[in-house]
Amino acid sequence: MHKVIFILLVLGLGSVLAWYFIPRSEPAVAVTPVYRDLKLAEAREMKMPIGSGDFFAGVLERAGVKAQEAAQLIADIRPIYDLASIHSGRSLTLFFEGEKLRNLVYPIDRDSYLEVESDGLRRFWGRVVAVPYEIKREVVRIRIENSLYESTEASGEKLELFEPLASIFEYDVDFNRDIQPGDSLSAVVDKKYLNGKLASYGDIFAAELINNGNAIRIVRYPSPSGSMGYYHPDGRSTRRQFLRCPLPFIRVTSRFGMRHHPVLGFSARHNGTDFAAPYGTPVRATASGMVTARGRENGRGNYVSVRHANGFASNYYHMQRFAAGLRTGQRVEQGRVIGFVGSSGLSTGPHLHYGLLKNSRFLNPLRLQSPSIAPLPAEAMEDFRKYCAHVCLPLAPMPKSAAIRTIAVKNRPLPGSPGLNMDRADVRGGGRDG
Repeated sequence: MHKVIFILLVLGLGSVLAWYFIPRSEPAVAVTPVYRDLKLAEAREMKMPIGSGDFFAGVLERAGVKAQEAAQLIADIRPIYDLASIHSGRSLTLFFEGEKLRNLVYPIDRDSYLEVESDGLRRFWGRVVAVPYEIKREVVRIRIENSLYESTEASGEKLELFEPLASIFEYDVDFNRDIQPGDSLSAVVDKKYLNGKLASYGDIFAAELINNGNAIRIVRYPSPSGSMGYYHPDGRSTRRQFLRCPLPFIRVTSRFGMRHHPVLGFSARHNGTDFAAPYGTPVRATASGMVTARGRENGRGNYVSVRHANGFASNYYHMQRFAAGLRTGQRVEQGRVIGFVGSSGLSTGPHLHYGLLKNSRFLNPLRLQSPSIAPLPAEAMEDFRKYCAHVCLPLAPMPKSAAIRTIAVKNRPLPGSPGLNMDRADVRGGGRDG
């Protein structure tokens, strides 16, 4: 009996020792790649500009990467980002160890970039990374002495701020006719800094335009559908049935009514308004509707006609070309690009002739009082008024003697959505038509 107990004890002890000392297989664990500092001490950095017509594999091969390795990289990264959609004017940054590609950076847009790393065995890992901006909510103040465009530039702000500011007020103010010297514009806006320098702008949360002594205040707020919209303090949407102008930059060269024809040489009625703009400026549909005509004539050049609700119709003449895919019978939404400014037909230079009709009678587009649409519901007004009081607090009046400046304000959580960043455009151009 004692021998049996002794044997059992020895066997048990042996089992414990075997479990402890004999190597065991463990379940496989997915290894997340570690993204190190791209600028390895031993790496050789190379920047490769992307030209017009370039494709990704071609740029890599030009940098000395073998075609097989380039194809492997594209295949490995495709679930993260399709490298077939690279854009000219940007640059690939490559890092090599000897002849081996170790890292790659491609700027997708101003807010994100693609980061790729080799595992050393001809396989690649990648991820899309947000640009590490420092975001500050600030008040921008602009005193307008000539035009909003020139005053934005003179204020020290980037010109990309001009278009989103102008678009916020475009339903309420004609920046071609209504602006007076001494007017001012203030806005609560997110600014994006990189390495201590202003890189771009984010959302505009509130803005106030003092025009000829009258204040027009606009606030960004969620609409009942959940999307972000801009509203007046009384809950009226800034959106109206018609945009004031089909172009982002406007200078009137010929008004509605009788005028001397610059090409034919006699006086005739001008059933529209001519807006100066450089070649290629996008032309927007001023209201939602259906394209009823798209073609070319000797007088009108490349033209588009759109039928809208309530008996309205709009015409767009002398365009350089049409937007891709635009066709007769197609529905277009307000603000959609339908073509690009040119000087086709009877025209003295690049511009857009814009005509507006109601029940087949021509109207003066600059005098149209377009109705507001989609106001906030009554049950949302109490919360909206509280929010307005909070977000508009920094928009204190600017003394006439005050210098143009930017003042930082406390960064508090406010509703967010993608920013309104635009690139600068050349505003030169002009011309008139028949």
